[in-house]
Amino acid sequence: MKANSDRPYSSAAGDPDEFAIAYAFMGDDRTTEIRMLVHGANLLGFTQDGERRTTRWPYLEDLVAWLDTFSRTMKDDPYPLQVEGEYAVDKDANARTFETDDLDALDAYYEPLNEWCWNHSWLSERAGAVLPNVLFELKADMVEISWDNRNAPVGVKFDCDRVDADAFRRAVADFASAYEKRWGIDIHDESTWARKR
Repeated sequence: MKANSDRPYSSAAGDPDEFAIAYAFMGDDRTTEIRMLVHGANLLGFTQDGERRTTRWPYLEDLVAWLDTFSRTMKDDPYPLQVEGEYAVDKDANARTFETDDLDALDAYYEPLNEWCWNHSWLSERAGAVLPNVLFELKADMVEISWDNRNAPVGVKFDCDRVDADAFRRAVADFASAYEKRWGIDIHDESTWARKR
C-alpha cells in the first residue's frame, strides 16, 4: 500500500489513561507522528521555537523495532549497582561519581553501567528524531519509565512514572503491527526498510 500524503490518519494503541501510543502516518517518506501517553501526559512532547510539538520523523523503523523487541524480551534486569535512588535515572546519576587513576578498574566499573543503559534506552535507535533521554525498566509487573534530568533546562524536572507491563506490551505490539501494515514492511527485517510502498 502506498502512503497517501494528502490523507494522514490517526489512531491510538492502548489506553491513554494508563499507557498508549497515539500516531499519525503521513507522507511518502513514512513520516510518523507519535505521542507516548503515560497516564494522559505525552512523554514525547517538547517545545521548539515557542511551539508545542511531539516526535515526528520519517523512517522510524529502528525505533519501532527497538520498542517492539524491548517489550517482548524485557525481563527482571535491575540496575547493576546497589545505589540510592527511586528510579533508574536517579541510580545512574548516583553511580557515576566513581573516579580512579586505574584504567582497568574504571573500565570494570563503568562497562556494566554503560551496557545496562544502552540496553534500556532508545536513544541509539532514534535515527535523528527528537526523543527524550529515557530509561525503561521492568519491575515486577510494572514498566518504569524514567527521564534523565541531568541535561534538562534550568528549573525543569521531567517526571518519572510506572505503567502496567501488560498494558505496555499490548500498546507497543499494536503500534508496531499498525506501523508494519501501513508501510508494508517487517520492522525486524532491515532489507524491507529502504523499500517505499
